[in-house]
Amino acid sequence: MWWHDAAAVLVRDGEVVAAVEEERLSREKHTSRFPQRAISWCLAQAGIGLRDVDCISYYAGERHARGCLTAVSASNPGIVDTDPLSVLRDSLRRAVDVDYAGRLELVNHHKAHVASAHRMSGWSDCLVVTVDGRGDHEAGMVTDVRDNRWNTLLELPIAESLGLFYEQMTWYIGFGRFEEYKVMSLASYGDPAPYRKLFRGLYELLPEGRFRISLGREATDVYDHFKPRHRHEPIARKDMDFAAGMQEALEDMMGHLLRHYRAATGHRRLAMAGGVALNCAMTGRLLLEGLFDEIFVQPASNDAGCALGAALCTTSWPDGKVAPQMEHCYWGPSLPAADEVERLIEEWDGVVSYRRMTDPSDEVAALLADGAIIGWAQDRMEFGPRALGNRSIVADARFAAATKRINGAIKKRDNFQPFAPSVLEEELHTYFELPASVRTLPFMVFTAKVKPAFREKLGAITHVDGTARVQTISRRHNPRYWSLVRAVGKHTGFPMVLNTSFNNQAEPIVSSIEDALACFVSTDLDYLVVGDFLVSKRADRTDALWRYRVRLGPVYELWHRPGKNQIHEIRHVSSGAQRHISPALFRLLSGPEGSTVAALAEAAGVAESRVALMNELLALWNARIVDLSPAGGTSRRQSKQAR
Repeated sequence: MWWHDAAAVLVRDGEVVAAVEEERLSREKHTSRFPQRAISWCLAQAGIGLRDVDCISYYAGERHARGCLTAVSASNPGIVDTDPLSVLRDSLRRAVDVDYAGRLELVNHHKAHVASAHRMSGWSDCLVVTVDGRGDHEAGMVTDVRDNRWNTLLELPIAESLGLFYEQMTWYIGFGRFEEYKVMSLASYGDPAPYRKLFRGLYELLPEGRFRISLGREATDVYDHFKPRHRHEPIARKDMDFAAGMQEALEDMMGHLLRHYRAATGHRRLAMAGGVALNCAMTGRLLLEGLFDEIFVQPASNDAGCALGAALCTTSWPDGKVAPQMEHCYWGPSLPAADEVERLIEEWDGVVSYRRMTDPSDEVAALLADGAIIGWAQDRMEFGPRALGNRSIVADARFAAATKRINGAIKKRDNFQPFAPSVLEEELHTYFELPASVRTLPFMVFTAKVKPAFREKLGAITHVDGTARVQTISRRHNPRYWSLVRAVGKHTGFPMVLNTSFNNQAEPIVSSIEDALACFVSTDLDYLVVGDFLVSKRADRTDALWRYRVRLGPVYELWHRPGKNQIHEIRHVSSGAQRHISPALFRLLSGPEGSTVAALAEAAGVAESRVALMNELLALWNARIVDLSPAGGTSRRQSKQAR
């Protein structure tokens, strides 16, 4: 019954108190598991228990949820309860060991998206459009909001799903689920003209903003005109052009829908949510077109944001009450106090060294201006898929070489993917071409043209098409990050930094100090800044890591096929993805969980292969298949469970 991007949000009197994705705590990307850790953390953050909560809401309609449970039970005789509220109550009991007797609500998926967009927009009158792959029995919803009252104008059927259309086209370029953002980036390199006729044969614009998509019948047409790319083949010009045609098709259909409902309702304000709303190239174009005077895109527009919407949907709102527009999303776990931060860093002694800075902003700015790439972890974590300055990797925005190094050596992702700039709010119009009415862009959900005079000077953040996915920084909401970027401006002449999420390709954005240290040590980051502490790597850290504890990741298991052609593998328990390992490492990892690498190697009789074993383990650690942690401290998994 649970869907991807599980999350929990706690709302009190219409105000968000706490919000966190389960993946940030479990370390399993896009997890669909029940958000046990997220719920427990939200309750702890508010200092309450589950019985203190007036209502618990979940973002699935009753009919859809019951249908899913019935379908699962039909093929699994061990599942007999198909009442969604009963299953939800039982899941809560198992998650937090409390019998919750309060109110439970099931909220239609797209109504949750609508609530997250409308209630966070700050507007009592607006057009709300939600678009994703699918949720319940719809793929989108158009809602006319007047005096905070909703009137649903359209429930977009799954047969007209823009999200599924984009996802299916993504497969032809060799990308998979959750990689649609790569196609959006790749589209900027291509020309839509070569495949325009192909794509226009896959959809038809209809009256009243509707469209018809040939979902399920597109394969023959595509294969007749385009040779699909296999995942590990080089990206060719045809793939770039296909991506550009695909992006143009999405914008064509979305623009057709919005122009109709803009005219039909007369609304000059647009609020958006749903996964398709995170296509910042599309939203950037909407911003520049001027079809609406104001556009608000709820930054957690993926399914994690449905947790926010479900809570807001079941909140009692007095008639006429308008909450202020959402200005930040720093609602997640905070870093501990400075003395605890220092204690946790000290556990990694032998692998890292550190010092406390007297003027962090200026010292870090000087390192960035000198070319350093730095992991930056501060204060409360962001909610949603974007890193917005509290769990970020930062670099100088001037030099394009930084993007190649981050993509290749740190993130290990495709080189065509761009990086976003974080710029002082006060300097937005100095560097970017935007309507004068746009004063802030705090959530990195719109692209904007970099002014021509600065495109070469800001090579690290300017995409091939001259755009950048901009984030403005507010001194009020993030004074520490604001001070850093202002200091960078004093050193470089440009008050902005390159900002990307603090993680590598295999893991969610870091949450805890332990996550940040693991990412720092296992990648080519130059420095880590946590609070006021500057952390560096020791040159001889591999010897120290030999004495670290090693654990297989929670979603992995060892697998062995005996016989003449033996195979030793680590397999993902859900996807079945396989990773071949040496027989020596297999024997080592078969030992008692939580032992040190050295002890396991000695017990398995493979200590003489130390260099080869460590190289293999470090590669697995970088892929987050195994977890290395200090032997004298608490492992990252244990510490998060304790909290």
